[in-house]
Amino acid sequence: MAISSLASCEKNLEKYTAPEKVSSVQLENKKVQLAQDNDKWHLYKDGELFYVRGAGASASIEADPNEYCELLSSYGGNTIRTYGIDENTQAILDAAQAHGLMVALGLWVNRETDGFDYDDATAVQQQLEKLTAQVRQYKNHPALLMWYVGNETDASYTNTKLWDAMNDICAMIHTEDPDHPTTTALANSATDKVQLIKEKVPELDFLSINSYAPNLPGVAGNLQTAGWDKPYIISEFGPRGTWQMNPEPTRILPWGNPKRLVEQTSTEKELVYRAIFQDYILANANNGCIGSFVFVLGYQTHGEVRTWFGLTDLDGRAFGAMDAMRFCWTGQYPANRAPVINSRQDMLLNGLQAEDAVVLTAGSTNQATVVAADPDGDPLTYHWLIAPEGIGGPDNGPHPGIPNLISEPMGAGITFKAPGAGDYRLYVYVRDDHHKVASAVIPFLVE
Repeated sequence: MAISSLASCEKNLEKYTAPEKVSSVQLENKKVQLAQDNDKWHLYKDGELFYVRGAGASASIEADPNEYCELLSSYGGNTIRTYGIDENTQAILDAAQAHGLMVALGLWVNRETDGFDYDDATAVQQQLEKLTAQVRQYKNHPALLMWYVGNETDASYTNTKLWDAMNDICAMIHTEDPDHPTTTALANSATDKVQLIKEKVPELDFLSINSYAPNLPGVAGNLQTAGWDKPYIISEFGPRGTWQMNPEPTRILPWGNPKRLVEQTSTEKELVYRAIFQDYILANANNGCIGSFVFVLGYQTHGEVRTWFGLTDLDGRAFGAMDAMRFCWTGQYPANRAPVINSRQDMLLNGLQAEDAVVLTAGSTNQATVVAADPDGDPLTYHWLIAPEGIGGPDNGPHPGIPNLISEPMGAGITFKAPGAGDYRLYVYVRDDHHKVASAVIPFLVE
């Protein structure tokens, strides 16, 4: 899709609108609460309608919480979601407050897959006591919006006593802190599981679902089928996950264990993030969906492919997906837009694209090119790197790459020497002079 086509597409998108304003609803004397108006669920903070325009926190927040919160606030977000309590929690809450943001504070609840036994009554009680102490420590912070009681604790679980423990934790929170609602983030919206939660966890105020591009269209229908009659949040969303690639066989390469995967360009991801939000999140704002958290603000530091998600690069430059979220949250794009690499066909290695399963010979000389542009006509610079597949450096990511392989100077085309036998990724980062960036990737095998 060319830039002109991208602009044309934007004209057809609905402008951001908040959920319907309430006419009359009786609110309790609580800082944050859920209430229905004309059978429609909404979230209220200090008596005012609050629609969650959130982002999941990456490890980037630990380096400088203030800079992180300033970035989210400047793009129109209003809430950060964390995943557990640690030594950075106080600083994150304080930074959020300073920048007018709220925090959905995560309480880490142990998973069976990590070896926790929900038949062990002593261990379950110790977990409850630990979480009680954490709730008491942070319940009065003015930036607190809600409690996330676990993240994907349901992943491959077998013991339904998990839900008894979950209900006890939520009940504890309601006793210790009646001012902030409780939720838990599920790995999917399977109807039988939701029905079980409805039965066994009545203390849960609303449900949260982590759901990515292929599954999001079914979430609202699954909850309705399960008879879920409380509100919900999409607690993580983004492009198709690395674990969801079977429907796209050309993006699964024939080497590696697990098989190596073809990543979308940053511009392809931008379109996905925007479509997800408008078609399946905002579209259900008056159908029980009280907000969402984009995954992930910052630089991703886990997963099979470390650059698969993430709205910025390692240096904090914003990808086009960040611009898309500003449009989704405010109805306006930023004054300056990120560079564009429209599709995977715009990056070639020896004339081949990523899906062609490129195989090189060790020590051979090779050429790569990329076609990029900038919507604002900004000058562009190109940074290329080659990194071993799945091996991180001190930053737990693919940077800075293997030295002395790529010829200087770097531009829209480069020559490089193939490294030794193994599987690798060739990255290109196209930067403007406004702290914005586009990226594309080609995995390749060296024999």
